[in-house]
Amino acid sequence: MIDPPAILPPLALRVGISGLRKLDQGQMDRLQDQVRHVLHLMSQQTRGLAATSPVMDAYRHAASAPPVPALHPALHIISPLARGADRLVAQAGLDLGYTLHVPMPFPQIDYETDFKGAEVPYEPPLTAAQDLAQFHDLLARAGASWFALDGDRGPSMNRAYEAVGRFVVRHCDLLIAIWDGGEGGGRGGTTDIVHYAAHSGVPVWWIHASEARDPAWIADVQDLRDPRAPTDTPDAMLKLYLHDLIVPPRPVDRLPEGLIELLARLGQDAQVSPEAEYFAERPLPKCRIWRAYSWLMHFASGLNPPWTAPRRPADAVAAHWFDLYQPADERAGEYAARYRSSYVWVFFLTTVSLLLGALAVGVGAAGSPAARSLTLTVAGLELAALLLILVLIGATIRRDWHERSIEYRLLAELYRKQQTLASLGWALPVGTARRSAAMDRGKWVAWLFAAQQRAAPLPIGDLTAAQRPDRAALLKDLIEEQLNYHRGRGDMAKRAGETFVAWGARSFAVLLLCVVAKLLFTSYGDPHASPHFSPECVA
Repeated sequence: MIDPPAILPPLALRVGISGLRKLDQGQMDRLQDQVRHVLHLMSQQTRGLAATSPVMDAYRHAASAPPVPALHPALHIISPLARGADRLVAQAGLDLGYTLHVPMPFPQIDYETDFKGAEVPYEPPLTAAQDLAQFHDLLARAGASWFALDGDRGPSMNRAYEAVGRFVVRHCDLLIAIWDGGEGGGRGGTTDIVHYAAHSGVPVWWIHASEARDPAWIADVQDLRDPRAPTDTPDAMLKLYLHDLIVPPRPVDRLPEGLIELLARLGQDAQVSPEAEYFAERPLPKCRIWRAYSWLMHFASGLNPPWTAPRRPADAVAAHWFDLYQPADERAGEYAARYRSSYVWVFFLTTVSLLLGALAVGVGAAGSPAARSLTLTVAGLELAALLLILVLIGATIRRDWHERSIEYRLLAELYRKQQTLASLGWALPVGTARRSAAMDRGKWVAWLFAAQQRAAPLPIGDLTAAQRPDRAALLKDLIEEQLNYHRGRGDMAKRAGETFVAWGARSFAVLLLCVVAKLLFTSYGDPHASPHFSPECVA
């Protein structure tokens, strides 16, 4: 298991851009001011939050941090560097200290044909050489941080522009849209990408491209369908959004239900921070008693479904997610094993206590001193079994084995899904995790996944036809792996269930025969033992 500091995410933020290529020169001063305002506000707000104690404790500090640790947020602009809005935001971000990542819809040599027309019909007019030089200057400032998708200029060219626009949305926390609000642009145009962001849960900071308006905040698709009168300014909405995004969730209340849970929680804090517990985790000791559930299922079903240990992928971004997946998966499995096995032991001890109780009654009927002594011993063993049941249930409740197994499993599955998507240059939109972990205690899962996503390395290089992974094969492997796993576990559960039903029927039959035999023995074998069949009663 990796050490907790490696699980803490660095503090980072990503801003994407989608906008018109042709911008009105008469609006340029306003557009530049509004772009600089939102980027400065995001930088200022992020750095302010980084200085607060909850954030300081929840994010990884740089190895070269000074004696008084300070968080240094990593701020990124994701821009395809098309002419107009893309370059305006990229330049403003670079000026304000953001780093630049450049996704391209095609390999660079093909993408540059966008800027090699005889005379680019935009304002201000640029020659093809000037347009291309501008692109090269900004691309150089991105360094190696660029990624070329595998689109082509055939009949599906618009799909390539759609793909790069969706790439921006999937990898950003906020989309700046310099847009006229119109329906034009077609597939992959700004309108299409803004709607995609709203559907995906990525908020949009809308700067009107042609009218002198204040920016607008688009939180979801409802704001596009039926714009509501804002109750707060876009600045206030952005600050609230960044606070919710960056600050870890507040501690959740422990609300004991019932006497047993109340006793199990004695001495514990009234609140718990699940993400802090996750960061503080250490490897759980291996103990055979926590393999009881696995052993019982294998024994009852006669099956042992094959399982192949996951391999660390060669792709650097996918490997990053694999390294996060492994500890979450291991912890989820260990807590699930403890939770399930504890109840296997509870059922076993309950059965033992019932048998001991019956034995105590039977031995006590003899009435001899030796029998009374043996009865006390058996009763003591029965009490010990009952106390062990209480200890197991108390440990399950007190240590949150069930809750941790569910939350860690959800986190691991988000990491695993992201690992597969990373091999394709894809990512889960920031809204996906929030919808997956909506319950109060589980909100930390969405927060941590989003924080890791913001800090994860972005894909770089060419995703050319020769180098790209087989998308269909990757997705098939992902789906087939899960289908085979659940198929095997389903067969095991079915077979084990049939065995348990058979055991139950046989146990009931044996118990019924014992009761009948006892009645017959008591009634006819010892006529003086039962007053109901004594000669006096018969007379």
